[in-house]
Amino acid sequence: MLEFKTSRRTILQAALAAPFVLQAGRSFAAEPVKFSFAVPFDGSISMYLLAAQNGWYKDAGLDCQFDTSGGSGEAASRTGSGVYDGGTVDINNLAEFNSKNPTAEVRAAYMLYFKSPLSVVTLAKSGITKPSDLEGRTIGAAAADGAYRLFSTYAKTTSIDAAKIKWNMVGLQLREAVLAGGSADAILGFDSTVYFGLQKAGIAPGDIKILYYSDAGLDLYGNAIVLSKKFRTERPDVAKTFIAVSARGYQAAIADPKAAIAALKAHSPLINADLEEQKLRWLIKNQFTTDETKKNGMGGIDTARLSKSMEAVAAGFALPSVPKAEDLFDPSFLPSADLRKLPA
Repeated sequence: MLEFKTSRRTILQAALAAPFVLQAGRSFAAEPVKFSFAVPFDGSISMYLLAAQNGWYKDAGLDCQFDTSGGSGEAASRTGSGVYDGGTVDINNLAEFNSKNPTAEVRAAYMLYFKSPLSVVTLAKSGITKPSDLEGRTIGAAAADGAYRLFSTYAKTTSIDAAKIKWNMVGLQLREAVLAGGSADAILGFDSTVYFGLQKAGIAPGDIKILYYSDAGLDLYGNAIVLSKKFRTERPDVAKTFIAVSARGYQAAIADPKAAIAALKAHSPLINADLEEQKLRWLIKNQFTTDETKKNGMGGIDTARLSKSMEAVAAGFALPSVPKAEDLFDPSFLPSADLRKLPA
């Protein structure tokens, strides 16, 4: 009588080939994965909760812990320390983190935002319609926010005299309030975060105006799934499985935003489901769906584009050298093309 022994590695490899088929009869403990978001529990991360609710991580042999944080900087630090296996981090913040912590070797492994959400947000009554209108005005910003850190590059690109800008420096939690309350003429941040934060503060959508950094020629990528050095090197199969399941979660959320928000609501009952669904649909339209993703699917990058964007990032963050694409993005963890393809 033949005896078949199945190792954890074999099952994880099988999970990659067919990651959402329950491996019946397995008796080993699930692989733990500790993951940090750069945001609170909101529509932008609802796809992970949908995948968890559907049992996809569990079926693939994973036991996932999802935590919120104070932003990309904190998520990068958590991942870089090895306390967390990975997180969602703006790749431009990752470039700065890796430059300051070269031994951490955090790598992006799955690109999420193909158009940078970095933006200047103002209200219609301000009369600000172009970058030069910001001169002589007061801008609200958070010191640690990527949009503020890169504003000097935006100003240079748009020929703004930055010396004519007045600043109202606040925490991220108060940023929308200073604009809504009239203490600033504009604020800096991620488009969707600010747009829906202002609506929560009582501002009508039609009164919100957005000037994108990308429209000024700063062709930056945005958020990505990043992995710690320890996770990548010591448990690569687990990392690949996690990304494969998460990729399916993104596909499912894009195909059915209501289902994703229902999973979010089940996890966080106090959220405004309608507003969070609008936020998710915003991301699908503006960050997930671009000419690049229509052609190549989500997850991967254009190496030449990333390399070019790092020139602006190095200047904005005053880095000692321009980060190399291969030191930021590791394509070896990308799942199969069918999991990366945008739903029809």
